[in-house]
Amino acid sequence: MPRLRNNQRHEAKGMLAAGLFARQIARQMVCSPSTITRLAQRIALTGSVDDRPRPGRTRVTSPNQDRLMQLRNLRDRFLKAAQTAQSLQGVVGRRLSASTVRRRLRSIGLHSRRPFRGNNLTAIRRHNRLQWTQRRQRWSQRQWTVLFKDESRFHSSGYDGRIRVWRRRDERYADCCVREADRWGGGSVMVWGGISFRHRTPLIVIDDTLTAQRYINEVLRPAVVPFFAAHRDVTQFQQDNARPHSARLTAAFLRQQRINTLPWPAFSPDLSPIEHLWDQLGKAVRQRHPQPQTLRQLEAALQAEWRNIRQARIQRLIRSMPRRCRACVATGGGHIRF
Repeated sequence: MPRLRNNQRHEAKGMLAAGLFARQIARQMVCSPSTITRLAQRIALTGSVDDRPRPGRTRVTSPNQDRLMQLRNLRDRFLKAAQTAQSLQGVVGRRLSASTVRRRLRSIGLHSRRPFRGNNLTAIRRHNRLQWTQRRQRWSQRQWTVLFKDESRFHSSGYDGRIRVWRRRDERYADCCVREADRWGGGSVMVWGGISFRHRTPLIVIDDTLTAQRYINEVLRPAVVPFFAAHRDVTQFQQDNARPHSARLTAAFLRQQRINTLPWPAFSPDLSPIEHLWDQLGKAVRQRHPQPQTLRQLEAALQAEWRNIRQARIQRLIRSMPRRCRACVATGGGHIRF
Protein backbone atom coordinates (compact mmCIF):
# COMPACT_ATOMS: atom_id res chain seq x y z
CA MET A 1 0.00 0.00 0.00
CA PRO A 2 1.46 3.43 -0.94
CA ARG A 3 2.73 5.83 1.70
CA LEU A 4 0.70 8.88 2.59
CA ARG A 5 1.84 12.09 0.95
CA ASN A 6 2.65 15.08 3.12
CA ASN A 7 -0.61 16.89 2.34
CA GLN A 8 -2.58 13.71 3.15
CA ARG A 9 -0.86 13.49 6.53
CA HIS A 10 -1.89 17.04 7.36
CA GLU A 11 -5.44 16.26 6.23
CA ALA A 12 -5.50 13.15 8.45
CA LYS A 13 -4.18 15.22 11.34
CA GLY A 14 -7.15 17.56 10.96
CA MET A 15 -9.57 14.65 10.93
CA LEU A 16 -8.01 13.23 14.10
CA ALA A 17 -8.40 16.62 15.77
CA ALA A 18 -12.05 16.64 14.67
CA GLY A 19 -12.63 13.36 16.55
CA LEU A 20 -12.86 10.87 13.67
CA PHE A 21 -11.79 7.29 14.29
CA ALA A 22 -8.70 5.79 12.63
CA ARG A 23 -10.81 3.33 10.64
CA GLN A 24 -12.98 6.14 9.25
CA ILE A 25 -9.94 8.17 8.23
CA ALA A 26 -8.25 5.11 6.69
CA ARG A 27 -11.34 4.45 4.58
CA GLN A 28 -11.21 7.98 3.15
CA MET A 29 -7.42 7.93 2.67
CA VAL A 30 -7.49 4.42 1.15
CA CYS A 31 -4.83 3.16 3.54
CA SER A 32 -4.48 0.78 6.46
CA PRO A 33 -5.97 1.79 9.85
CA SER A 34 -2.59 0.99 11.43
CA THR A 35 -1.05 3.73 9.26
CA ILE A 36 -3.40 6.28 10.80
CA THR A 37 -2.77 4.86 14.28
CA ARG A 38 1.03 5.22 13.89
CA LEU A 39 0.52 8.74 12.52
CA ALA A 40 -1.53 9.67 15.60
CA GLN A 41 1.19 8.27 17.88
CA ARG A 42 3.87 10.26 16.02
CA ILE A 43 1.83 13.47 16.35
CA ALA A 44 1.36 12.83 20.07
CA LEU A 45 5.14 12.29 20.59
CA THR A 46 6.66 14.88 18.27
CA GLY A 47 3.80 17.20 17.30
CA SER A 48 4.76 16.74 13.63
CA VAL A 49 3.56 14.59 10.73
CA ASP A 50 7.08 14.26 9.26
CA ASP A 51 9.02 11.01 9.38
CA ARG A 52 11.39 10.67 12.29
CA PRO A 53 15.08 10.82 11.31
CA ARG A 54 16.64 7.45 10.64
CA PRO A 55 20.25 6.75 11.69
CA GLY A 56 21.33 5.12 8.41
CA ARG A 57 24.82 3.87 7.72
CA THR A 58 27.68 5.54 9.58
CA ARG A 59 29.72 7.87 7.37
CA VAL A 60 33.17 6.56 6.50
CA THR A 61 34.77 10.00 6.56
CA SER A 62 34.60 12.95 8.91
CA PRO A 63 33.84 16.52 7.77
CA ASN A 64 37.55 17.39 7.97
CA GLN A 65 38.44 14.40 5.81
CA ASP A 66 35.72 15.41 3.33
CA ARG A 67 37.25 18.87 3.04
CA LEU A 68 40.71 17.32 2.53
CA MET A 69 39.61 15.15 -0.41
CA GLN A 70 37.68 18.06 -1.91
CA LEU A 71 40.72 20.31 -1.60
CA ARG A 72 42.95 17.76 -3.32
CA ASN A 73 40.65 17.50 -6.31
CA LEU A 74 40.23 21.26 -6.49
CA ARG A 75 44.02 21.62 -6.67
CA ASP A 76 44.34 18.88 -9.30
CA ARG A 77 41.19 18.75 -11.39
CA PHE A 78 42.46 15.74 -13.40
CA LEU A 79 43.01 13.56 -10.30
CA LYS A 80 40.97 10.38 -10.55
CA ALA A 81 38.56 9.43 -7.77
CA ALA A 82 40.34 6.11 -7.31
CA GLN A 83 43.68 7.89 -6.86
CA THR A 84 42.16 10.22 -4.28
CA ALA A 85 40.64 7.27 -2.41
CA GLN A 86 43.96 5.40 -2.38
CA SER A 87 45.95 8.40 -1.17
CA LEU A 88 43.52 9.03 1.73
CA GLN A 89 43.39 5.50 3.11
CA GLY A 90 46.15 6.29 5.60
CA VAL A 91 44.31 9.42 6.75
CA VAL A 92 40.90 7.76 7.07
CA GLY A 93 42.32 4.61 8.64
CA ARG A 94 40.22 2.24 6.53
CA ARG A 95 39.57 1.30 2.92
CA LEU A 96 37.93 4.12 0.96
CA SER A 97 36.01 3.54 -2.28
CA ALA A 98 36.09 5.74 -5.37
CA SER A 99 32.29 6.08 -5.24
CA THR A 100 32.58 7.67 -1.80
CA VAL A 101 35.00 10.25 -3.20
CA ARG A 102 32.63 10.98 -6.09
CA ARG A 103 29.72 11.55 -3.69
CA ARG A 104 31.77 13.96 -1.58
CA LEU A 105 32.86 15.87 -4.67
CA ARG A 106 29.32 16.04 -6.05
CA SER A 107 28.18 17.55 -2.76
CA ILE A 108 30.21 20.70 -3.59
CA GLY A 109 29.21 20.75 -7.27
CA LEU A 110 32.20 18.92 -8.77
CA HIS A 111 31.19 16.44 -11.46
CA SER A 112 33.32 14.30 -13.75
CA ARG A 113 33.13 15.69 -17.30
CA ARG A 114 35.12 15.41 -20.49
CA PRO A 115 37.68 18.25 -20.55
CA PHE A 116 37.57 20.95 -23.18
CA ARG A 117 40.37 20.47 -25.71
CA GLY A 118 41.99 23.85 -26.29
CA ASN A 119 45.10 25.11 -28.02
CA ASN A 120 48.41 25.32 -26.21
CA LEU A 121 48.40 28.90 -24.94
CA THR A 122 51.85 29.85 -23.70
CA ALA A 123 52.43 33.00 -21.65
CA ILE A 124 53.43 34.95 -24.79
CA ARG A 125 50.36 33.77 -26.70
CA ARG A 126 48.07 34.70 -23.82
CA HIS A 127 49.71 38.13 -23.64
CA ASN A 128 49.22 38.70 -27.39
CA ARG A 129 45.58 37.58 -27.21
CA LEU A 130 44.98 39.88 -24.26
CA GLN A 131 46.48 42.90 -25.99
CA TRP A 132 44.57 42.22 -29.22
CA THR A 133 41.21 41.90 -27.47
CA GLN A 134 41.78 44.86 -25.16
CA ARG A 135 42.22 47.13 -28.19
CA ARG A 136 39.04 45.88 -29.85
CA GLN A 137 36.61 45.01 -27.05
CA ARG A 138 34.90 48.40 -27.41
CA TRP A 139 34.64 48.33 -31.19
CA SER A 140 31.15 49.08 -32.44
CA GLN A 141 29.39 47.03 -35.09
CA ARG A 142 30.42 49.56 -37.75
CA GLN A 143 34.10 48.94 -37.00
CA TRP A 144 33.85 45.19 -37.63
CA THR A 145 33.91 45.67 -41.42
CA VAL A 146 36.10 42.61 -41.77
CA LEU A 147 36.21 39.68 -44.16
CA PHE A 148 36.81 36.66 -41.91
CA LYS A 149 38.22 33.69 -43.81
CA ASP A 150 39.42 30.21 -43.04
CA GLU A 151 40.03 26.75 -44.48
CA SER A 152 38.46 23.54 -43.26
CA ARG A 153 38.67 19.86 -44.20
CA PHE A 154 35.63 17.60 -44.48
CA HIS A 155 35.82 13.80 -44.61
CA SER A 156 33.60 11.65 -46.78
CA SER A 157 32.96 9.05 -44.07
CA GLY A 158 33.75 10.77 -40.81
CA TYR A 159 31.97 10.09 -37.52
CA ASP A 160 31.94 12.70 -34.77
CA GLY A 161 30.21 10.67 -32.02
CA ARG A 162 27.13 12.90 -31.85
CA ILE A 163 24.82 10.51 -33.72
CA ARG A 164 22.66 8.31 -31.49
CA VAL A 165 20.95 4.97 -32.17
CA TRP A 166 17.91 3.34 -30.54
CA ARG A 167 18.84 -0.22 -29.56
CA ARG A 168 18.05 -2.94 -27.06
CA ARG A 169 20.45 -4.22 -24.45
CA ASP A 170 22.10 -6.94 -26.59
CA GLU A 171 22.04 -5.12 -29.93
CA ARG A 172 25.35 -3.23 -29.72
CA TYR A 173 26.85 -5.16 -32.65
CA ALA A 174 23.66 -5.73 -34.64
CA ASP A 175 23.98 -4.54 -38.26
CA CYS A 176 20.97 -2.24 -37.88
CA CYS A 177 22.68 -0.46 -34.96
CA VAL A 178 26.21 -0.10 -36.35
CA ARG A 179 27.38 3.13 -37.95
CA GLU A 180 29.98 2.00 -40.47
CA ALA A 181 32.79 4.45 -41.20
CA ASP A 182 36.35 4.40 -42.43
CA ARG A 183 38.66 4.38 -39.41
CA TRP A 184 40.87 7.04 -41.00
CA GLY A 185 38.00 9.16 -42.31
CA GLY A 186 38.22 8.04 -45.95
CA GLY A 187 38.82 10.71 -48.56
CA SER A 188 38.56 14.37 -47.69
CA VAL A 189 37.84 17.73 -49.26
CA MET A 190 39.52 20.97 -48.17
CA VAL A 191 37.55 24.16 -48.74
CA TRP A 192 38.16 27.88 -48.30
CA GLY A 193 35.50 30.46 -47.52
CA GLY A 194 35.09 34.00 -46.24
CA ILE A 195 32.27 35.89 -44.52
CA SER A 196 31.47 39.50 -43.67
CA PHE A 197 28.44 41.11 -42.08
CA ARG A 198 26.52 41.53 -45.35
CA HIS A 199 28.34 39.29 -47.81
CA ARG A 200 30.16 36.01 -48.27
CA THR A 201 32.68 34.66 -50.78
CA PRO A 202 32.16 31.59 -52.94
CA LEU A 203 33.31 28.32 -51.40
CA ILE A 204 36.56 27.31 -53.06
CA VAL A 205 37.75 23.69 -53.15
CA ILE A 206 41.50 23.28 -52.62
CA ASP A 207 42.71 20.10 -54.29
CA ASP A 208 46.27 19.83 -53.03
CA THR A 209 48.68 21.13 -50.40
CA LEU A 210 48.27 24.87 -50.12
CA THR A 211 51.42 26.91 -50.70
CA ALA A 212 51.80 30.68 -50.78
CA GLN A 213 51.84 30.77 -54.59
CA ARG A 214 48.80 28.50 -54.88
CA TYR A 215 47.05 30.56 -52.20
CA ILE A 216 47.55 33.66 -54.34
CA ASN A 217 46.60 32.01 -57.64
CA GLU A 218 43.61 29.96 -56.44
CA VAL A 219 42.17 32.05 -53.59
CA LEU A 220 43.35 35.64 -53.35
CA ARG A 221 43.39 36.56 -57.04
CA PRO A 222 40.08 34.91 -58.11
CA ALA A 223 38.06 35.44 -54.91
CA VAL A 224 39.46 37.99 -52.44
CA VAL A 225 40.54 40.74 -54.86
CA PRO A 226 37.16 40.80 -56.70
CA PHE A 227 35.35 40.66 -53.35
CA PHE A 228 37.02 43.83 -52.04
CA ALA A 229 36.53 45.55 -55.40
CA ALA A 230 32.80 44.80 -55.35
CA HIS A 231 32.13 45.50 -51.65
CA ARG A 232 33.60 48.81 -50.53
CA ASP A 233 31.92 48.49 -47.13
CA VAL A 234 34.43 45.74 -46.18
CA THR A 235 37.74 47.37 -45.27
CA GLN A 236 39.89 44.68 -43.62
CA PHE A 237 40.95 41.14 -44.38
CA GLN A 238 41.40 38.64 -41.55
CA GLN A 239 43.52 35.53 -41.87
CA ASP A 240 45.36 33.35 -39.39
CA ASN A 241 49.10 32.88 -39.18
CA ALA A 242 49.43 29.72 -41.27
CA ARG A 243 52.54 29.74 -43.47
CA PRO A 244 50.76 30.35 -46.81
CA HIS A 245 48.95 33.31 -45.22
CA SER A 246 51.93 34.91 -43.48
CA ALA A 247 54.50 34.31 -46.22
CA ARG A 248 56.33 37.35 -47.61
CA LEU A 249 55.00 36.54 -51.08
CA THR A 250 51.42 36.69 -49.79
CA ALA A 251 52.04 39.89 -47.81
CA ALA A 252 53.57 41.58 -50.86
CA PHE A 253 50.61 40.61 -53.04
CA LEU A 254 48.10 42.00 -50.54
CA ARG A 255 50.03 45.27 -50.28
CA GLN A 256 50.14 45.48 -54.06
CA GLN A 257 46.35 45.06 -54.19
CA ARG A 258 45.92 47.60 -51.35
CA ILE A 259 44.06 45.15 -49.14
CA ASN A 260 44.40 45.97 -45.46
CA THR A 261 44.94 42.93 -43.24
CA LEU A 262 43.72 42.66 -39.67
CA PRO A 263 46.52 41.54 -37.32
CA TRP A 264 45.60 38.24 -35.72
CA PRO A 265 46.96 36.61 -32.55
CA ALA A 266 48.40 33.12 -33.00
CA PHE A 267 46.45 30.03 -31.88
CA SER A 268 43.15 31.94 -31.65
CA PRO A 269 40.49 30.11 -33.68
CA ASP A 270 38.03 30.75 -30.83
CA LEU A 271 38.12 34.46 -31.68
CA SER A 272 37.06 33.89 -35.28
CA PRO A 273 33.31 33.66 -35.99
CA ILE A 274 33.76 31.54 -39.11
CA GLU A 275 34.85 28.52 -37.05
CA HIS A 276 31.25 28.01 -35.89
CA LEU A 277 30.10 28.14 -39.50
CA TRP A 278 32.26 25.15 -40.44
CA ASP A 279 30.58 23.12 -37.71
CA GLN A 280 27.15 24.11 -39.01
CA LEU A 281 28.22 23.25 -42.57
CA GLY A 282 29.42 19.80 -41.51
CA LYS A 283 26.16 19.09 -39.64
CA ALA A 284 24.11 20.12 -42.66
CA VAL A 285 26.04 17.77 -44.94
CA ARG A 286 25.69 14.86 -42.50
CA GLN A 287 21.92 15.40 -42.37
CA ARG A 288 21.51 15.09 -46.13
CA HIS A 289 19.68 12.02 -47.46
CA PRO A 290 21.19 10.21 -49.17
CA GLN A 291 24.66 10.83 -47.77
CA PRO A 292 27.46 11.84 -50.21
CA GLN A 293 29.31 8.68 -51.24
CA THR A 294 32.11 10.13 -53.39
CA LEU A 295 34.36 13.17 -53.11
CA ARG A 296 32.56 14.81 -56.03
CA GLN A 297 29.24 14.37 -54.26
CA LEU A 298 30.78 15.74 -51.06
CA GLU A 299 32.04 18.82 -52.91
CA ALA A 300 28.59 19.40 -54.43
CA ALA A 301 26.92 18.97 -51.04
CA LEU A 302 29.31 21.45 -49.40
CA GLN A 303 28.70 24.01 -52.14
CA ALA A 304 24.92 23.63 -51.85
CA GLU A 305 24.85 23.84 -48.04
CA TRP A 306 27.22 26.83 -48.07
CA ARG A 307 24.74 28.72 -50.23
CA ASN A 308 21.87 27.63 -47.97
CA ILE A 309 23.39 29.22 -44.85
CA ARG A 310 21.29 32.25 -43.95
CA GLN A 311 23.06 35.59 -43.83
CA ALA A 312 21.26 36.29 -40.54
CA ARG A 313 23.23 33.41 -39.01
CA ILE A 314 26.50 34.98 -40.20
CA GLN A 315 25.45 38.34 -38.81
CA ARG A 316 24.77 36.83 -35.37
CA LEU A 317 28.25 35.31 -35.37
CA ILE A 318 29.94 38.59 -36.28
CA ARG A 319 27.88 40.45 -33.68
CA SER A 320 29.48 38.15 -31.10
CA MET A 321 32.95 39.65 -31.66
CA PRO A 322 32.68 42.22 -28.81
CA ARG A 323 31.56 39.44 -26.46
CA ARG A 324 34.46 37.25 -27.56
CA CYS A 325 36.89 40.07 -26.88
CA ARG A 326 35.44 40.81 -23.44
CA ALA A 327 35.50 37.12 -22.54
CA CYS A 328 39.14 36.85 -23.56
CA VAL A 329 40.04 39.94 -21.52
CA ALA A 330 38.21 38.50 -18.51
CA THR A 331 40.34 35.32 -18.68
CA GLY A 332 43.59 37.21 -19.14
CA GLY A 333 44.03 35.94 -22.71
CA GLY A 334 43.04 32.37 -21.81
CA HIS A 335 40.47 29.99 -23.24
CA ILE A 336 36.92 31.22 -23.82
CA ARG A 337 33.60 29.43 -24.32
CA PHE A 338 33.17 30.48 -27.96
